[in-house]
Amino acid sequence: MNCHKDLPKGEKLKIVVWHVLVVVLAWWMWNTGQHATFNSVTGIDLNILPLSVFILLTAVVVMGYIMFRQRRLSVTITALIGLLFMVSFGWTWLNALAVLVLFGFNLWSATRVRREINERRILNIPDAFYHGLMPVVLGLFVMISFAAYQSPLLNEIKSAQKLPNQSQVFFRQIIDKTFGQKIEASTPQQRNKLITEITSQTFQEFNSILKPYFQYAPPVLAFSLFLILWGISFIFVWLGILAGLILYWVLKKVNIIKIEKKEVQAEILVV
Repeated sequence: MNCHKDLPKGEKLKIVVWHVLVVVLAWWMWNTGQHATFNSVTGIDLNILPLSVFILLTAVVVMGYIMFRQRRLSVTITALIGLLFMVSFGWTWLNALAVLVLFGFNLWSATRVRREINERRILNIPDAFYHGLMPVVLGLFVMISFAAYQSPLLNEIKSAQKLPNQSQVFFRQIIDKTFGQKIEASTPQQRNKLITEITSQTFQEFNSILKPYFQYAPPVLAFSLFLILWGISFIFVWLGILAGLILYWVLKKVNIIKIEKKEVQAEILVV
């Protein structure tokens, strides 16, 4: 499909349906994301539903860039996803900055996809998805990290000047696995009591050491979350490719999209 000002009616309808699908998936993702919890040790805890919606949303966005090859569509897609993000997490300058960052990544994605499609004589849809998915995934990860920065848990850590109480579970597990068998006690109950005392003392000592730095907890933990997500982004990209290829196959089967062969002219350098 070519980028024209006056699009055929059928293509306009497909673009509208694509935008509606993005709105539904984005609303679903941000709505479920509001109920996500932030584990004090491992980062963000999400169930399978928002993760699945996230993967499907990225695949649908890139599928649209592949179908229509219009970089200007990155503006409307960013606006819709960003609007729903701010409705869910608040109308703040920080969230507006997150939307702006998302636009940069979306424009990058649309540009990469368009170049990949236009510069190939034989279409390679998996490559197009690969080039388009990484920027979209990273853009959404930035927004998730901004949402985490403003989460109640991170701000509670800052105001309480101590680690969340659930962190003691983590400390207890470490102490139990490291020193548990070395602790001499007459009964299992006595051994558990000693482990609990050691855990409590260790927890208090960590809070004393970290107390001057708790004021920096929200940005540090939010940035750490982004680095963790960035580190595993390849998983989301490959899952997005899989979801995108399934979507592409379905669209071909129902004749919403099709592949046509056309003769093209190529420029060559003559010396």
